[in-house]
Amino acid sequence: MKTILTTLNAKYIHTSLAIRWLYVVNKEKFNISFKEYVIKESIEKISSDIISENCKIVGIGVYIWNVNQTKLLVEKLKQANPKLIIILGGPEVSYEPEFFLNNWDIDYVISGEGEFILGELLDFIQNNTNNTNEDYHPNISGVSSKHHISKYIAQADINLLITYPSPYQLQEDLPDLKNRLIYFESSRGCPYQCQYCLSSLEKGVRYFSDNYIRENLSYLIDNEVKQVKFLDRTFNLNKKHTKQIFDFLIHKYRPGLSFQFEIYADLLNDEMIKYINDNVPQNYFRFEIGIQSTYEPTNIEVKRKQDFPLLANNVKKLMDGGKVQLHLDLIAGLPYESFDRFVKSFNNVFCLGAKEVQLGFLKLLRGTNLRKNADMYGYKFNINAPYEIIENNYITEIELVRIRDAEHALEKFWNSGRFSRTMTFLFNTTYKNKFFELFDEIGQYYNFYDLPHHGYQLEDLFRYLNDFLKTKNIDAFEFLRDDYYNNFRIRPTGFWTDDLTKEERRKLLYHIGQDKAFLQKHGLNRKIIEKQTSINIVNNKIYLLTLFLQQNDNESHLNIVYKYKIY
Repeated sequence: MKTILTTLNAKYIHTSLAIRWLYVVNKEKFNISFKEYVIKESIEKISSDIISENCKIVGIGVYIWNVNQTKLLVEKLKQANPKLIIILGGPEVSYEPEFFLNNWDIDYVISGEGEFILGELLDFIQNNTNNTNEDYHPNISGVSSKHHISKYIAQADINLLITYPSPYQLQEDLPDLKNRLIYFESSRGCPYQCQYCLSSLEKGVRYFSDNYIRENLSYLIDNEVKQVKFLDRTFNLNKKHTKQIFDFLIHKYRPGLSFQFEIYADLLNDEMIKYINDNVPQNYFRFEIGIQSTYEPTNIEVKRKQDFPLLANNVKKLMDGGKVQLHLDLIAGLPYESFDRFVKSFNNVFCLGAKEVQLGFLKLLRGTNLRKNADMYGYKFNINAPYEIIENNYITEIELVRIRDAEHALEKFWNSGRFSRTMTFLFNTTYKNKFFELFDEIGQYYNFYDLPHHGYQLEDLFRYLNDFLKTKNIDAFEFLRDDYYNNFRIRPTGFWTDDLTKEERRKLLYHIGQDKAFLQKHGLNRKIIEKQTSINIVNNKIYLLTLFLQQNDNESHLNIVYKYKIY
């Protein structure tokens, strides 16, 4: 019976490691293949494409980001072929299989790691195609049907998994490896019990062998992948394991390649930090560090072990080393954390100086203990994915909306990296130690003037921020201007202010290009002035000239600024 495995990824560059594992473990025994799609694709087209394969069974990986689209896909598939057998798997369905069996037109749910269970289920289906007893169901741990709900969450034997062909070395993936974000796992499981996270429901941590890890990483690196993200929930849990992989990756370094890890910063010690700062090539590694909250009663309530002073000190040492890009995570809406206390958590984390601070909002995921105990904290949350909270006993809906507005500003003006000079100036002057306050005020300004959060041009962002700063009597033109030009590698066609028309710019640059004394003084020529220079008025007849000069690597540029006065 022909079987198609599929899932809907969030973006084209993403790949599903899960369906590849399912495929390699079962492809020798069954007529099975896999296809990936993206959530923005037409569900009608996806359904038609799958139906055109003339398959009898479809297995779909369901996640928080694709559950709504998957439901529509299931409906379309069943409309096209009511006899089609549909199997769901993935974290979204694993812990509440009865909900999906009762509310979706599906046949089976696999809970947990399904590499070997899928084979058992396919065997059962193929051996019982002529069974007319509707109450007959597979007696397989981890498999649920309408007539039997299994409470077992499967864990695959890693030592057995690695005896199968590698999911990282599939021939069909080879042409696109360099254009995709590759997900890689060196372990499975999590030792911690954070009550909002599905990983807390797994028992123990299991590691793939060192030889297996090195062999597959070598294959990926040698085939010109550019980005690899490790899926390990706490990559640095085992110091020996961590050091061995870091050693190997440093040895295999090449420009244009990067690796991303989820790091528990409390577990770092001075020896490891020094090793990283001394040996890792700059920007080769990216660490995601989940802080979530700096309020200890909150951390205790959600069973998150964290020593923030130790964590902060370790983060600062990594920042001082300048080798690793850091991405720090916060969650708004956790128990016991009021609006004011969240602001303090945000400022505690932001002052560490990371390149990115991710401000997320609590999602009450199916199966988590925090969702089961939602009433204890007065949680109201959206019943549809991604199950984001609306309010609780400690923070109101209005306050969470306000944090959301600040988060929009954070993404645009800090995490984007487009405003580094302006933001640094503001945080060193008017908004010293008031990081959240700045993003909050920008968010409120956007609301008051009904400015768009989407569909804007780069010039709009600079104009909006400049106008906001004018309401605060803050002159940051010089920094905004440098930030603006730093977004371009060649001279931009326009500027974010309306002080000069294109014709006025052309005439002024032509005039300056004829000024032989100015050109000779600065070692310039007319062609550079007219072809590689932007001009802006600063007051009356004073102009700033910005030259865009390509450096030797042909990728970066150098801004040189001159003042030019016309009488």
